Amino acid sequence: MDEKKKAQIDVSQLPDGLKELIAPVEKVAALPAGKKEAIALPAASTSAAQMRRQGTDSPATPNTPAKQQPERPKTEKEIELDALIAKRQGIIDQLKSKNPLVLESRKKISAIIPSIRGKGAPQAIRLIEEAERLEFSIATEAYTPAKEKELIKRLREIKHELSKHKELEAAQKAVDAERSALHSLISEIKALEKELFETRAACEAKYQEVLGERKANYENRTNNREERFHQHEEQKHRQYEELKQRVRQERKKEYDEDMGKYMKDYDDTVSMEEIVQIEKKEKKQKKEDD
Repeated sequence: MDEKKKAQIDVSQLPDGLKELIAPVEKVAALPAGKKEAIALPAASTSAAQMRRQGTDSPATPNTPAKQQPERPKTEKEIELDALIAKRQGIIDQLKSKNPLVLESRKKISAIIPSIRGKGAPQAIRLIEEAERLEFSIATEAYTPAKEKELIKRLREIKHELSKHKELEAAQKAVDAERSALHSLISEIKALEKELFETRAACEAKYQEVLGERKANYENRTNNREERFHQHEEQKHRQYEELKQRVRQERKKEYDEDMGKYMKDYDDTVSMEEIVQIEKKEKKQKKEDD
């Protein structure tokens, strides 16, 4: 019998499940060479896909991007921290936008100051200040008619004198207005700086809370993993002990069944002497039968 017939006989003697596995291989072997290659291609692509799933990409696709993990939802503390960070950045942006305004206002004041420091400027400035005091005093304080008339007369004299220095008066008013605007701007900056200080402190406190929360979550996950690992090990040990017990019982059962073939059944209440007498009678009976 040649090898081919022997192989066919061996295959025919195999179980049906193995015949089904071997049959496609025999069909492919009987095909022409071109069709064999066409059939073999899907297997190659399948192996490449398996390699990618295992993390070992084929050389033809070395730059395949890794699948990104979905982002976990943020906790309430993390959302609050993001809001504080956004608020802090908003305050910083406001401060940055006001710094150029401060510089511009100071430049304007510096440009006007020389025009009110010329000849006669100190006297005119004193007259302006005196006129402001008189106007405030007449408007807020109660005087006798004669005293009030005297103050009004003095105010008129000052204004008449200042009319000779209109340019100086206008420059002084411009400086005062610019200084007032600068003062308001600096007040806003100080308020923003205070708010920024408080917001930074709140950010730091909230950041520590977030760190504590993340640390606690990490420890919980670690403890849960360790607990699951111990439970798994205990389950494996329990299953092993149960299996060992079943094997021991099966072996004992098989041993008892095997030994039962060679052992006689005796009543537990029969004494050893009676057993000896019974065996003698059985031997005697056996000789008589022979």
